[in-house]
Parts: sequence; C-alpha cells; structure tokens
Amino acid sequence: MIDAKRKALIFLSLAFILAIVTAGLILNEIKQAQTAMGETVEVASASKDIGSNREISEDQIEWIEMPKSSVVPSFIQRKNDLDKKIALVNIKKGDILSKNMLRGDVDIPADHRVVMLNPTENVLIDEEVTPGDIVDVIVSTEEKEGLKTQRLLKNVSVVQAATMPTKDNPDAKQIKVSLTVQDAEQLIHYQNKAKQIRVLLVNTIAEEAGEPAKETTAPEKAPAKQPAQEKPKAPAPTPAPKPEQPASKPAN
Repeated sequence: MIDAKRKALIFLSLAFILAIVTAGLILNEIKQAQTAMGETVEVASASKDIGSNREISEDQIEWIEMPKSSVVPSFIQRKNDLDKKIALVNIKKGDILSKNMLRGDVDIPADHRVVMLNPTENVLIDEEVTPGDIVDVIVSTEEKEGLKTQRLLKNVSVVQAATMPTKDNPDAKQIKVSLTVQDAEQLIHYQNKAKQIRVLLVNTIAEEAGEPAKETTAPEKAPAKQPAQEKPKAPAPTPAPKPEQPASKPAN
C-alpha cells in the first residue's frame, strides 16, 4: 500500500514538473511573437503615381512602418536602393516598392542594348564580375562535324551585376552587358542554341600596360642574293710549238 502511494506521488510530481516546463515554453513563444509583432521597419512606398520607365525621385517616395514579420527581403528598406533607379512598371500611389519593380539607370550609347546573362545550365561566369569590367563571351555549339568553340564577342562592357542564388551556387552572379543591336541579336540567339556560354573576365590592366608578345619563331629570311661574281677567264691556250723544219742541204 505504501509503495503504491509512493509511486503515485512520484508520477504526480513528474506530471507537475512537465506541466511547468510546457507552460514556460508556451509563454516564451508567445512573448517572442509579441516582440516580433511589435518590432517595425521602414519600407519605401509610392507617394504618387509613377509611370513606367520614369526615374524615381525623392518626392515620389514616402517611408512607412511595417511589422518586421510582414516584410519580405525584396522590399526597399534603404534610401541607397533608390539611387538612379527607373520604374519597370506603372506604380500606383500607396504601392510598396520592391526590387523587381525597378532597374538601374544605365548610361549606354543610343545604338546599344542591354542584354542579361543570368547563371543557368548553359551560362557560366568564370570569375566575379562587377559593373565597369570588360569580358569576352565564348560559345560552344554542336555542329555536324562535332563540337565547335569560338569567341563570339570581344571586350564587352558590363553595366550591371547582381547576386542571383541558384541551388548549386548561392553566390551566382547575374550580369548585364551593353551591346550593339547586331551583337545583342547574336548573343540572344546563342543563349537559346549554344551548348555552353562562358563569360571570361578580361585583364584590362595587363592590356593597358601592354602584354609581352608571345614568342613566335619568325620565318628565317632567305639570304640576300649576292651579285654574281664574274667567273675567272680561262687562260689563253699556249700556242703549240712549230715543228722544226729540216735543214736545207747545200747545193752542189
């Protein structure tokens, strides 16, 4: 009887302790949720209607506070993110601005177009590239005679670069390059056709300094033709000696 009471008391004690621990955990979660709901951050919102392809100015923006738990990473939370930005779509008054609604104000020649090269299965960017860098574009295609690799574009200007995480590479970069209309058509064609496109960073410092020329074996020059020397004249033939005439007999 005493053992049964002792066991019951132990079970009741354990149940009481577990109840206290559970209650503490629940209260802690509630407290964290209340803290998160109470914490706010500022995000950019349109103070007036903004047309597409219009540059964003300070008088078109107002900063409003939102609960931190409701803010997504693409929302604009810093003023620097609006510097030299252009609206991609029509933005209505009160809309919250996100990064995918804006693009950078790129200064490119009138006859150029901006083409995006984002990391995919067939597009590889070998080194970290930043705006202002110069790159070459190499393409590999399947031809009848086999795999063909060639340099499609040379000394292409990079106008924008941004991180675009992928499953295989969380630090993958997306770049935008400035090309003439003809070159842009070629690049877009190969983005759909090529087996692989490689973007190679050009070492502009080495190019400006002047890279040492590769040692190439210059073809040997044929020795200059010397003026033909006059052949020595053959010595004049020595005249053969005249045969001696017999002495004339004296006349009787």
